[in-house]
Amino acid sequence: MSDQDDAQQPQLTEPSRWARTRQWIRREGRFVADTVHPDSSNLTRGRRIAAWGVLHVKGLTLFLLGALAAVITAHCTAEDSARTSDHAEDTINAEKGYIHASIRRKPDSSYEMPFATYFPQKLTPRQLSRFKSGEFDSGLAVQGGTSVAQWWRGWDYGSGQVYFVDLVSDSSSMITVTGMTATDITCRKSKMLATVDTPSPGDNLIKAVAFKLQGQKGPVNALIDDYEDPNWGKLFFDHHTITLGGGADAQTLSVLGVAEPGSSCAWNIEASFTTDDGQQHRARITSEPLVSEGGPGKGVGQYIEIDPSKVVRWKCDHGDLKDPQLCKKSS
Repeated sequence: MSDQDDAQQPQLTEPSRWARTRQWIRREGRFVADTVHPDSSNLTRGRRIAAWGVLHVKGLTLFLLGALAAVITAHCTAEDSARTSDHAEDTINAEKGYIHASIRRKPDSSYEMPFATYFPQKLTPRQLSRFKSGEFDSGLAVQGGTSVAQWWRGWDYGSGQVYFVDLVSDSSSMITVTGMTATDITCRKSKMLATVDTPSPGDNLIKAVAFKLQGQKGPVNALIDDYEDPNWGKLFFDHHTITLGGGADAQTLSVLGVAEPGSSCAWNIEASFTTDDGQQHRARITSEPLVSEGGPGKGVGQYIEIDPSKVVRWKCDHGDLKDPQLCKKSS
């Protein structure tokens, strides 16, 4: 073929980049449309566009409905979370803010008659003779003892350490304590081997509440432990309430856990109270278990009872007591 013939042939030009892009968009768009909506392959261009529009409207509608559902769910979840948070905060306030207590044990040296002192070791012959002679006027004369208050109710007998419980509330509104119970009670055999009993003809000076830790199932309610109260020995909160919060002063109770002879018990205190909105709450007010010592069992170990007349006579004979009337009576 000659150069002249080549010049007479039509010249083929490559499509532009934009044309190639448009062809690709139409081809891929057609593929997508036929895949999503196969029935559209036999439709005219206008109907395909309409079908494409309906398809997008449906998609947009589903998107909006999903977004609306997500907003509603998030709102409900936020409300539930807020309610849960409020409830948790109320619980924390009930346990920590509404009521709490400062608890301290009565010092051994501050007990007044009648009381007993228990020892985990046997007393020496020398110590026994000094008690019997009246030289030692209480169990506090021997180091290492544990002084306890003694408690009687009918045929029931027991003892335990005394604790001072300062009840206080941080609440700006009033709360009313309606009950106190001894909980988590665990008792074991006492390790005490000796008892020095310091009796008195007067009444027990330990007042406020007592918990009979043994002989009952479950939590043990507080009893009135004030001999001058006509309801002594009955349930304390059947006859008394304690008001805290709202600027009220702290209330101090003398608390005695009563363990039977031969036993030593550990226990906690739980308080029940009502807030000004009428809601009832319970909260443990002890940070660690209290201890009540019942001492040696009946007929077990050494037992020494202080004789007041011998104490007076010994003090008179040794110049520690110079009251003529008392020394004359003791001779």
